[in-house]
Amino acid sequence: MTDSPPPAWTDDLFRFATPSAFAALVEIAWQANTQDEYYDTCMMQTHYDFMFDLWAIPRPPQGWEDQEGSEFVDVPPEPPFFATPEFVPFGSLGDGTCIGWAVPAPELGGADHPVVLVGPDEPGAVVVGQDTRAGLEFMLSRTLRRWRERPPSRDDRELLDRLVAEVGLRPDPDRELATDAPIPFEVPAGWRHESSADGIGVLAPDDAFTDEGAVVADVPWGKPWALEPVLDDASQLLDAGYPATALLGLRDTFHTSYPYFSELRPLWARAYRDLGRPQLAEDLDLMTPVYERVR
Repeated sequence: MTDSPPPAWTDDLFRFATPSAFAALVEIAWQANTQDEYYDTCMMQTHYDFMFDLWAIPRPPQGWEDQEGSEFVDVPPEPPFFATPEFVPFGSLGDGTCIGWAVPAPELGGADHPVVLVGPDEPGAVVVGQDTRAGLEFMLSRTLRRWRERPPSRDDRELLDRLVAEVGLRPDPDRELATDAPIPFEVPAGWRHESSADGIGVLAPDDAFTDEGAVVADVPWGKPWALEPVLDDASQLLDAGYPATALLGLRDTFHTSYPYFSELRPLWARAYRDLGRPQLAEDLDLMTPVYERVR
């Protein structure tokens, strides 16, 4: 029997349209790991492990089996430690570090977004590219640098060469990462971007900020009363119509006092909703199990 060509995968991976450069990567992996009524989910996720493991993969077509004949399970992975909902991961480096997009204002739309690294040891995101294409180019440069010491398999080399050709990338093994570079957000007229401890900051209309700033605290474990000034200030800011400043205070406090995530979460979610970002408020649910374990 002749294998029929696999159907095109559907764009169901993220809360926004998959940027074209990343869609090309997923298409290459899809073609390599699908056959007639057979879907190799394991290889789909790790086929690019020379660069990163895919964080999310397309659903198989209706009625298809995975490599072990079981049903596809679509469970979102837990976010990396210190990551906030403005970080949308698309790959894992295997050491707790993730790569993904920084999307501080999803309501703005946009065909692409800056690419950053978020690790488990430091709270700040590190920019690696102004868009997906530049982010993939950086990751491939990193791969070429590693291959100087350990030559790749022929399959990995072919995958890299195909991605380079189809996306038009120019990786360079000597390219270094500028860890202090700001994330290149586009700030619309009448909007403002202010930095925060997560490295992504808050992007919102000018009138959502107050120039007086927010209360931030480093709350020691076992002293929950020290959090009260932060919560009181955030509540007052929200009541006064300054959700962006409230969000800055809550998120900066989180990065020094993460065991108190559950106490910060209600006002944090309200700040997102007041800014018209309900999806980010919902994404706080994904963070809850991570920080319940550190209490």
